[in-house]
Amino acid sequence: MAEGIARFLGQPGRVHLMGIGGVGMAGLARLLMQAGCTVSGSDAQSNRLTRQLAAEGVRIFEGHDAQQVFPLPDFAIRTPALGEGNVEVDRLRAHQIPVFVRGQVLAAYSHAYRSIAVAGAHGKTTTSSMMASILYETQQGSGYAVGGETSLPGRVADRGDGDCLVFEADESDGTLVYYAPEVGFLTHVEWDHIERFRSEDALLACYRRFVGNCERVWIREGDVLAERVCEGHSKIFRVGESAQADLQLCAATSDAMGQNLELKYKGELATCRLCLPGKHNAWNALMAIAGAAAFGVSVREACEALEKFQGVARRFQKVDKNGVMLIQDYAHHPTEIRAVMASVACLNPARLWVVFQPHRFSRTQHLLADFVDAFAGADALAMLPVYAASELASQGVGSELLVQRCREKYDQVEAFADRATLVKKWAPHFKAGDVVLIVGAGDVEALQSEFVDVL
Repeated sequence: MAEGIARFLGQPGRVHLMGIGGVGMAGLARLLMQAGCTVSGSDAQSNRLTRQLAAEGVRIFEGHDAQQVFPLPDFAIRTPALGEGNVEVDRLRAHQIPVFVRGQVLAAYSHAYRSIAVAGAHGKTTTSSMMASILYETQQGSGYAVGGETSLPGRVADRGDGDCLVFEADESDGTLVYYAPEVGFLTHVEWDHIERFRSEDALLACYRRFVGNCERVWIREGDVLAERVCEGHSKIFRVGESAQADLQLCAATSDAMGQNLELKYKGELATCRLCLPGKHNAWNALMAIAGAAAFGVSVREACEALEKFQGVARRFQKVDKNGVMLIQDYAHHPTEIRAVMASVACLNPARLWVVFQPHRFSRTQHLLADFVDAFAGADALAMLPVYAASELASQGVGSELLVQRCREKYDQVEAFADRATLVKKWAPHFKAGDVVLIVGAGDVEALQSEFVDVL
């Protein structure tokens, strides 16, 4: 597979991307354009990323139409959310044009670099963005491709001018097995993506193949499943709080503006001020520092660079309006939601209003009880309809059951059919000192600005 894709990458030609508006697809489009390819792409609707690509010379189509693949490209790429049956995919197949999935192409692209791959159930985007920021600030010339918008050149991806590449490796569609980085990171291993992996063993097998392709692997101390998939690997390193950890977190103190970290690596002590609160972000930072160290950056330099890191869009992204703090986060798994809720607690809100949009019917069903427990501490909880992604309602359960179960545990739980109704009912009751937390991986991201507009 990699050899076949490498042939197209080695002789840049025409490539068409279907679902180009997604963060990962937009980043790959930019890397291919920088590599000399003539790039076109389509998506259901335009967005900030497609407009940026269009300004840089990518031909963008809004909507999917079989005629948009002409003249025929040399190869094509589809987002994992877009399966067979799409009119453009079908037309390309009919003309025997190779159609690859995003992860297959990014993996092949990365093989030409000294690379760091960040994988895991949670924290991939923040950790890989931190790594990319450190290497950028320390003038290492590193390229990057991450799953969120940063303040770096290209925002989601850039080729860089060196031989290093930091990227986020997604396990959700199984393409994790194609990556073979110099250094691999497992931020956390937990069973998810039930629509793809019908058992925990199936998911662990995917991670195990990835680990086997890595020269070195970093995991978090105490991560039982990460230890299991790394069993037998000769070069495993750990971040943790014990003296036995290869990179030790000696102390972490959070406040309303972020947190102070004290750490030790190979006997060297260092401190770091991080703009993001929460223990989970302390672990993300340590892994980012370890990744930079693998490419020759000292811990002291990495900490200094990390202090300039301003976060990633949709990862604890804060806006203050008239004393009301509105925070949106991509969290869509109970573990992630609990971590974000703990971070919000550092802000000492007068009242905590939480909005959640479940992502996928299958995940909602599989983790129903965990979702209910994840909202402990909310003064008011609003639930929007499930963001289906590529699923049918019959593949799991909807928000209605989650609302019902949450009402058995919490006093104020409301279901809303759409964002507009939610804004109209909730916004008049916000007061200075309140925090509004908006979590979910779907189009709920628009809610933050919608609240800001009426406050």
